Amino acid sequence: MPPNFPAIVRPQGLPKATVALPLPEPQHHHLPAWVRRAHGLARPILADELAALEGEPRRQLETAIAGLVAAISSGKFSQAFRYQEVVALGERLLAEHRRDSAERQRAQRALDTARRRVSDRMRDDTSRLQPEVATRLNRALRSAGDLESIAAVGAELQQAVDSARSVEDRRRDREVDKTRKRIQRAVPRGGAADQPEDWQDVLRRLQQTMRENEGESGTPVAVGTDAPRSAT
Repeated sequence: MPPNFPAIVRPQGLPKATVALPLPEPQHHHLPAWVRRAHGLARPILADELAALEGEPRRQLETAIAGLVAAISSGKFSQAFRYQEVVALGERLLAEHRRDSAERQRAQRALDTARRRVSDRMRDDTSRLQPEVATRLNRALRSAGDLESIAAVGAELQQAVDSARSVEDRRRDREVDKTRKRIQRAVPRGGAADQPEDWQDVLRRLQQTMRENEGESGTPVAVGTDAPRSAT
């Protein structure tokens, strides 16, 4: 090697490629032996860097390698001093690629977590949702590609569940009103003054009235069965 030739050093942690990628070779009828040696030292390192990259970072490194080899093949042998520079470029591109991959994975995990939470809520409230609403929300959740879209599906789900609960509450209130009216018809006039009651109190009053009626008749009333026949 010429004096002051920069050492070609393999980056720490660079994985060995399973399949070696082909690299262009310098072509010149007066190619010096030290250039061949420099290329031989750099070739496996650059091949492993290329194998670890993908997309635009790989194209950048391929372009740098091709430009260096083309310059040497044109007779500019001093360009071989740049082999370590290209190796360092591959190391930087690989570090950036790893950071970008880690960030994409973190973002994907956040999306998966948010989607799973909305899916769990949807599963818990399936009985309250109309089938067409549940189908539409499930389809929208699967196609949501960002946190904002998933949050929008979650908000729509909450609105649908709140609406269904409101309907259930109104239905329950109607049932309580019917039960209260039955009690009022069953209790003799002149009883205790009416006082505001919640639905639990109404149900307890109804049960008490039914027990008193059973005690007076001496025969439990069986709902939904035929009346006892007279003895012949």
